[in-house]
Amino acid sequence: MKRPAWLSLKHRRRTDAARQPWSLRQRLLLTVMGASIGLWLVTLTIVVGVAWLATSEFFDDALEEGARLVLQLAPQGGSHGLADARTARLERDEVLGLRMYYQLVAPDGRVLLRSEDTPDTAFLPDEDDDETATVWADGEFWRVHVRPGPGGVTAQVAQPMEERLELLEDMAESLLWPALGLLGLLAGLSWWQIRRLLRPLEDTASRINRQSPDGLTPIEAADAPRELQPILDALNALLQRLNAALDGERRFTADAAHELRTPLAALRMRVQLIERELQLPQRHLQQLRADIDRCTALVESLLTLARLEPQAQAPAMETVALDALLDGMDLTELTRGMRIEYALEVPQLRASPPLLRSALRNLVDNAMRYGRDGTRIRIETARLPGGGTRLAVRDDGPGVPASQRARLGERFFRVLGTGQSGNGLGLSIVARIAALHRARLHFEDGIDERGLGVVLDFPPA
Repeated sequence: MKRPAWLSLKHRRRTDAARQPWSLRQRLLLTVMGASIGLWLVTLTIVVGVAWLATSEFFDDALEEGARLVLQLAPQGGSHGLADARTARLERDEVLGLRMYYQLVAPDGRVLLRSEDTPDTAFLPDEDDDETATVWADGEFWRVHVRPGPGGVTAQVAQPMEERLELLEDMAESLLWPALGLLGLLAGLSWWQIRRLLRPLEDTASRINRQSPDGLTPIEAADAPRELQPILDALNALLQRLNAALDGERRFTADAAHELRTPLAALRMRVQLIERELQLPQRHLQQLRADIDRCTALVESLLTLARLEPQAQAPAMETVALDALLDGMDLTELTRGMRIEYALEVPQLRASPPLLRSALRNLVDNAMRYGRDGTRIRIETARLPGGGTRLAVRDDGPGVPASQRARLGERFFRVLGTGQSGNGLGLSIVARIAALHRARLHFEDGIDERGLGVVLDFPPA
């Protein structure tokens, strides 16, 4: 049964999300801050709750004291109003900014006296016991304390619950900003501590990055935490096996260089001896000599690539004088009648001399091999705008079609129809040498928009 499109899209999104790398530092920080915020909310709730209970008890005590004061200031029997001074004193009585409202209630529930803004009806008309309660009166909740007095008169002193809640909100706001500041400080300290504690991971990654195939030594991390030690042990075991494998490859390369060169050279000498001893026409053994030369060139190219491949880091660099390097290569004998020109705008180049010599020899050999009689070969250098150096070998031979230039660096790739023998490894060696120098290899037109130009753009020294 075919899966619905929306289900496939959902599954694809989940797969993409699972493939995305996640940050251990970010998850640790989110975990710490999430737990801290949760505990902070719980703590704030507890603090506000305890503060509410404490202030409510304090306010209730103030109401009780206010009721006692009302009975003391009230006239006997409560039939007359309070004196003006006493009334003003009671109406001004406040506790932490909350005003108290009072009533003198007769035994039959009538309000004999009351303060301003107090309901006309009694808070608790039928209550004659000493108690504190929360009641609904005049459209809001009140906290009321009732105190019985002489003659059945009761003093009822109240405070609006809304005013108490406003005081509690002010208290919560006063606690909020310092708590948020402490949370911000905790976030900064947590980020700094997590980054400091995860620094051994970054240091270990730097040590691993500094490893090269030429020296795969065990990674020492004495300051690494215990949790990281099993990973280092496994990695060191892997490096040991890799080092043993690379040593075996190097030994094989060295042995192959000796075992393959010697028989081919001996075979070529025997062919020449057979030619002289039997006095056979040269055409009978010419093809055999060409095949031997081709095998020898192939072996040399393969061994060169085998020596270059294990290197992961740039080789030792030095300032190379190009005039001296080209003179040492003795290219005049290699040209076989072809002309070589020099246009060295930049006389020096920061590179590895043996690798640079190998690259130039391969490029000149390719230009000679695939060129026509009278082909011009030009070796030129120029300064790049960003401070780098351009090294190019150009010719005015038959060239390579633009559609096939992108494959010139591939191993064993040869342009068809040239009529020349080769192994297709020369430009592969040049591409590897360019990569070791962090240079960019690309191909352009040759001299006078003819032929081929092989260009290496070296980065600034």
